[in-house]
Amino acid sequence: MSRDLKLFIRYITPSMAGMLIAGLYSIVDTFFIGKAVGAVGLAAAALTWPVVMLSGALGDMIGTGAAILLSQERGAGNHATANRAFCCMILAEIVVGALFAALLIPVLPAVLRGLGATPELFGGAYRYSLILVSTSMLPMLAMGCIAVMRNDGQPVLAMWLVVVGLVSNIILDYLFIFPFGWGLAGAAAATAIAQSLTVVFGACYFRSGRTALRLTLAGLRPDWRILGICFRNGIPTLGAQLSIIGMLLMHNYQSLRYAAVAGLAAYSLIAAIESMGSMLMTGLAAGVQPLVSYFHGARKHRRKLRLGYYGLWTGFGLGVVMMIVSIAGYRIFPAWFGLDGNVASLAGRGLLISAPTFLLLGVVRVGSYYFQSSGRLAAASVLIYGDTCLALPLCLFILPLWLGIDGVWAAMPVSRVLLFAVLACYWHRFNWKGKQRELANA
Repeated sequence: MSRDLKLFIRYITPSMAGMLIAGLYSIVDTFFIGKAVGAVGLAAAALTWPVVMLSGALGDMIGTGAAILLSQERGAGNHATANRAFCCMILAEIVVGALFAALLIPVLPAVLRGLGATPELFGGAYRYSLILVSTSMLPMLAMGCIAVMRNDGQPVLAMWLVVVGLVSNIILDYLFIFPFGWGLAGAAAATAIAQSLTVVFGACYFRSGRTALRLTLAGLRPDWRILGICFRNGIPTLGAQLSIIGMLLMHNYQSLRYAAVAGLAAYSLIAAIESMGSMLMTGLAAGVQPLVSYFHGARKHRRKLRLGYYGLWTGFGLGVVMMIVSIAGYRIFPAWFGLDGNVASLAGRGLLISAPTFLLLGVVRVGSYYFQSSGRLAAASVLIYGDTCLALPLCLFILPLWLGIDGVWAAMPVSRVLLFAVLACYWHRFNWKGKQRELANA
């Protein structure tokens, strides 16, 4: 086994495990809410997910942007600048998290009604989202700590940090929803407390002797140049998260339009399964990212390209596995999550139709992260924002005109094919035609 393959496996394994565990957050909440509150509870929670996920998207943008700069500066031997990037990340997460909550809470009822909350769904959706929006600084800091730990050469510790949060969430979900009877509010409180534990344990790591990174009061002074680089580096990551949020928003709208509350409840299950697969693919891409960033900073282009190919083929293989799981579980998963009747039928059919999504999901995700880490921010942004702004909306609003609710389920796999075509063009341009030029400079 080559040294690059060993390095690849060492980084992607804990990263994928950690992100898969993070993806289980939505599965856990969906499971407990479905069992305790039923289809109406699932629909109410699904309605709020785009709002709640926005804080995580901002945190991921800042954390990943800082982590990329940290790796690049370390690769170039600039350790002081790497530490400044870490301090600036913490400052930005705190400020953006506080502003997010302060600006959104006053308009939250109007936002939920704008998202389609009916009187039947509004109460539960408001209680669930209010708690999570109020504590939005926690997921931001958690995402930032995990991203930096992974780029600090501690991918296994980053994985265990996520495990602590998930196990806490499962225990608290059960206690708050069943014995305490708090319903959707209990699920939200469990998530917030679990994320706070992740932040606490992350802070313990950065105060330990296992890392050269140090958070100081002097370091918390804003460095506008470094902050600008962090935000610019993180734009494609924000786009990746916004594409998921946009996907949820548009799917929620179309599900309600073509199949009412039953369609939205069915989509909550499909989205939970897709979210788990998406997080797994993001973990793969995030595991490749620090290696590509480091070798790009060190100008070792041959090794950077080799790791990119490892990531693409691994993403495709994982996609095959996830597609098989989705198809095999189309009858089992709805029953597990407390769905029955028409809602279960809609969810099962949706799982079958949307299953091919996974084939190219990981390939496109790895490709966008590869370009982002190689300084090809325009290419990464086209792949990510082109999904949210063009490919998915076209498929999601055109296909249902002929196929009805089945067109809603088919939009994801069709849009992945379009994005893969764009990725193939960029890959040929940057890594095939330019291969000899890059290797000549290696």
